[in-house]
Amino acid sequence: MREKLLIVLLVAAAAITEFFPNVSAQEAADKAQQILAAARAAIGGEKLKSLQSLSVEGEFRRTMGPMEMSGTLNVDMLMPDKVLRTEVMNMMGGMEITRLEALNGDKVWDDQQTSGGGGNMVMIRRAGRGNDPKAGEDMIRSEALKTSLSFLLAVPSSLPTTFTYAGEAEAPEGKADVLDAKVPVGPALRLYFDQKSHRLLMLTYKGKQPRIITHQGGGPPSEEEMKQRLKDSEAEAAKQPDVEYQTRFSEYKEVNGILLPHKISKGIGSETNEEIAITKVKVNPSLKPEKFVKK
Repeated sequence: MREKLLIVLLVAAAAITEFFPNVSAQEAADKAQQILAAARAAIGGEKLKSLQSLSVEGEFRRTMGPMEMSGTLNVDMLMPDKVLRTEVMNMMGGMEITRLEALNGDKVWDDQQTSGGGGNMVMIRRAGRGNDPKAGEDMIRSEALKTSLSFLLAVPSSLPTTFTYAGEAEAPEGKADVLDAKVPVGPALRLYFDQKSHRLLMLTYKGKQPRIITHQGGGPPSEEEMKQRLKDSEAEAAKQPDVEYQTRFSEYKEVNGILLPHKISKGIGSETNEEIAITKVKVNPSLKPEKFVKK
């Protein structure tokens, strides 16, 4: 049977442009802390401060170029610096891909396992992973940071982040306070908080359009051929303008005194390409540090 290798290359880089520059740097930093404090109080207050661990389960539907897939997402967080994301993707031809990404203090790791699908092969790669391992590791750190912000408005202790007030924006729900986040790795982030409820409405960042590399033949490409394809694809992507990635949060529900979004929509610009429905949340589950160590 002919094998097919599909490499999905995810890229995220570039800083966002400034706007609403009408306050001093200190005033912008102080106001950002006030907005964050109000947001954290709104979703849990003292309960959030005493949180030791969190587990979230959900189901997603996603499009990647011509592909459509569904699957499950599990997120485990152990304070103050451990995040494990586990995705199980159901793909073409009965193929199932299990992908893990973990932040464990100042270390990161990932793993991918494939089952089913006959002779088909799928590999999901992050930008620079073939030629720059550090860039790939920083992508995992960036994803862990965004995950922690999305659910808990907190960042892992190993990834200190600086917030500044950027101004106001109009949202379908009303006016939103906008914060810029200067992060230690990955693209700069922008967060939008509803002025009335103080809930996080949206997180955005700038990056390159995702790219898909395909291979069909009697077997997978050689390591050298794959590296060259990745290099050529990255070079081509670098010539293209950045796009805005958006993650929207809604359907907040209270679980053991903590208010968490139960619907997450992701997209590029105005086009949504992923919907996540949270189906189960455990507050302070028994998570051992060993869970975040690569087996």
